[in-house]
Amino acid sequence: MVAVDPFAGDGRLTVMAPPVPGAVAAAQARRILHGAGLPATEIGDSPGFVAQRVLATIVNIACEIAQQQIASPADIDTAVRLGLGYPRGPLAWGDAMGAHRILTILERIETRTGDPRYRPSLWLRRRVELGVPLAPAG
Repeated sequence: MVAVDPFAGDGRLTVMAPPVPGAVAAAQARRILHGAGLPATEIGDSPGFVAQRVLATIVNIACEIAQQQIASPADIDTAVRLGLGYPRGPLAWGDAMGAHRILTILERIETRTGDPRYRPSLWLRRRVELGVPLAPAG
């Protein structure tokens, strides 16, 4: 599969291929893209690509913090923006990406890996079900 990862930020194409027979197809795709002067990154077959997988995990952690009432959603976003230098807070980023999309990525990764760290937060699930934004307005 060749796709544009919107989170790469430079229009870079992402080549994702299953291990068998994907290695040959991935090599062919890389050659074609390189020949056309298009930057490409190759990754292993995985739900959510790389940047989206990392972002979904960060959003899920922020949702857990909100659910546990450790900090308000506004304070979570502010702390991450100021403390980590992120361009936006994780909850605002989750809204920009689409909370339903974050939920889908997490569900697919958890199903594929069985790893509980990808289990979507109940707070995230409820907001998606209700159509409520993750981040406060403003």
